[in-house]
Amino acid sequence: MITRALTAAGQTLILIASGLTIPASIASSPTPTFPDVVEHKNVAQPVQILNVFPEHGLTDPHVMEVDGRLYMGMGHDKTWNTETDWTMDRWEIWSTDDLTTWRKETTMYPKDTYIGEQPNAWAGDFAQKDGKYYWYFSNRNIDTGVMLAEHPGGPYKDALGKPLLPEGIAPTHPYDPEVFEENGTYTIIFGAGAYYAATLSEDMISLASEPVPIIIRTKDGKVKPTDDKPTVFKREGIYYLVWGAEYAMSDNLLGPYQYAGDFMGGGHGSIFNWQGQWYVVHEHHDISMYYRGIMIKPLIFNDDGTVNLANDTSYPEGGGRVWEFEQSVMGWRAVANTVVNWNSTGSISGNHKGPAIIESANWASADLEDTHLMITLKNQSDAKNLRIYLAEFITNRPEFWKYSDIDWSNSAQAELAIKPNDQSFSTYTLDLSTVDKLPNKLKRLRLEFPENVNSGTWEIESIYIQ
Repeated sequence: MITRALTAAGQTLILIASGLTIPASIASSPTPTFPDVVEHKNVAQPVQILNVFPEHGLTDPHVMEVDGRLYMGMGHDKTWNTETDWTMDRWEIWSTDDLTTWRKETTMYPKDTYIGEQPNAWAGDFAQKDGKYYWYFSNRNIDTGVMLAEHPGGPYKDALGKPLLPEGIAPTHPYDPEVFEENGTYTIIFGAGAYYAATLSEDMISLASEPVPIIIRTKDGKVKPTDDKPTVFKREGIYYLVWGAEYAMSDNLLGPYQYAGDFMGGGHGSIFNWQGQWYVVHEHHDISMYYRGIMIKPLIFNDDGTVNLANDTSYPEGGGRVWEFEQSVMGWRAVANTVVNWNSTGSISGNHKGPAIIESANWASADLEDTHLMITLKNQSDAKNLRIYLAEFITNRPEFWKYSDIDWSNSAQAELAIKPNDQSFSTYTLDLSTVDKLPNKLKRLRLEFPENVNSGTWEIESIYIQ
């Protein structure tokens, strides 16, 4: 990644990412193959990397440490062109001995388990015992299985050929497993809305106890509903139960837990101690809500054991949405009268064959309140304006992920005046507070050039919503 500055609305916006080394061999391909080694340079201590695997679609990270090396298992979002729902085609394991240089270890596919040919590679977690390594994996939100390996980096094979946690084992959806070891006892925690826990048997592939509920209560004694994605860690005698950006605390692993409030901003994640420093590793919406990424952030505690949120940082830094095209088209596609080409210099471009229309990936998931849209464009055509469309992401409707159609005619729209036949890049800024019907959150961004432009080229170096 690079350091870049641009002037917008009289201010300088500086985006700084860690020095990321990607082999030059991927720079010449419009759809680059992700490298097997990713290196982040010049990272301050304690380590904070807001995009560990940029534009690779990894999510749901869980970790284990083996002989001074950290292994991270993650699900992979199948494509940034997903229209609805979470479609995840595989799991990947990466490892590091310094948190900055990451090496790919193995890939695991649903077809190699009882799941079969289904893109159901939802979250998993590791465990290790007696020189063997286990990957407990979700079959979507249906059930949980387990794979076994002789090496932490794999290869892993289905240990049972059937679920370890089948449907109906508890009054919750038995997925998103979290495995916690203490004094040689392994506890598997799972569920959505309500969590359940069971003890694993000595063989690690069967249960030694029936699942029991984990109760979380608010300060006024009410039962606190949760989400999915539980993770547990212990610090100074206190057990922490984390789900997404919320957490609870207890003196006992099985609870009851006292709801503590907000956790570090992010999605499904894992917490670990590395060389005396606590870290959280969790997801963010890299390309979109359905093509996600991984953050590593230091985890700081207050004197009373609660989590210190004062220096929490989101991705992109400060929120919003960043398209920089350093490695790929970042999900952008042509809709009409043009193509979207990726240029290794860090831009996307195309020819005009009529009123050119291009769009971002769906589910851009960017908050739009008090923000500006900034686009750096080289317009080598007669176009004198560019129409901007901002489709609304309606998060409060039931099963919001099932609505894929967009009525562009009723979407928020604005027009930017641009320089015709420009020979260099120019940056244009739109104050989104001036746009009628502006949605609170962005689902998809569309750019449309005028109808009377039938020749020439366009090239975009970056688009920011910040």
